[in-house]
Amino acid sequence: MKEAKAWEYYSEEEILEANKLKYESDAIVKFYEDFEEPKYTYREYDVVFSAVVEMLKPHLSGPLRAVDMCGGAGKGAFTLKKCCPEAEVTLVDLSEKMLNIARKRAVKEGFTDIEMVLSDAYSFLAEDREYDVVIFSSAIHHFKDPVNLLKTASKMLSPQGVIITIADPNRLKSTRRFKFFEFLAADRNYKKMILSNLFKAKEKPDVFDVAEYQAYYGIEDELLCKELRKIGLRPLIHLRYPAGESCFTRIMPYVGLFWAFSLVLAKDDRYAKEVPRLRTRIKENMPFAISFVD
Repeated sequence: MKEAKAWEYYSEEEILEANKLKYESDAIVKFYEDFEEPKYTYREYDVVFSAVVEMLKPHLSGPLRAVDMCGGAGKGAFTLKKCCPEAEVTLVDLSEKMLNIARKRAVKEGFTDIEMVLSDAYSFLAEDREYDVVIFSSAIHHFKDPVNLLKTASKMLSPQGVIITIADPNRLKSTRRFKFFEFLAADRNYKKMILSNLFKAKEKPDVFDVAEYQAYYGIEDELLCKELRKIGLRPLIHLRYPAGESCFTRIMPYVGLFWAFSLVLAKDDRYAKEVPRLRTRIKENMPFAISFVD
């Protein structure tokens, strides 16, 4: 936490430093060390990754090469590996402590061949590497300029490559409607945390978590897609859905709270004819209601 100034006055470097401090902190590290994710949460990873892998495979001449950017404890990398065991997967994160958690989980999961790299996103994306899939798992909201981030990442794509962003919040996350139903669906401990954060915000309105600014306010995902089209990135999929525990995914679609979003981006139109099949596969396999944005 640090004294607030208007968001536009924070540099990308300041936000990067805030994220590094956050994900090297003992409290966050302990949370991820102790956290056992219920099997029914974040099913969108399995569904979206499997559908994209199926679409890409006929276009590949060798093993699929993927990188999980800002991958933290490894959820994106491990899910991709489960969908495509022969894939060559790299996991990148700026926190050595988070990578250590990922290393332990990789051993537990039996993934012995995932490359793990300590680096911030822009430094890694400046390297001379090429991938068929670049993943940003709940990551682009940690950057001030997601458009520039994704533009930079696209330079690392193979000709047949795609970018997947997943589990980022859109602007519905900051609405009163979302906050009401989030509180309603939360368990006792989560309710306590919500109330505690609310009182802290009232006591110190000039303070906020720089690393999580856009997690709180959300990203204007339609505007993001519009800007991405201008730079030559084509959204094959723009998916909105209610992420999280099953109580969230059961309740929130009925009140129109498709508050998380995922994008599948390509550099050209080679997959245009495959988009209807990609959408159908995702919709048929998702265990909760979703919405596609055209």
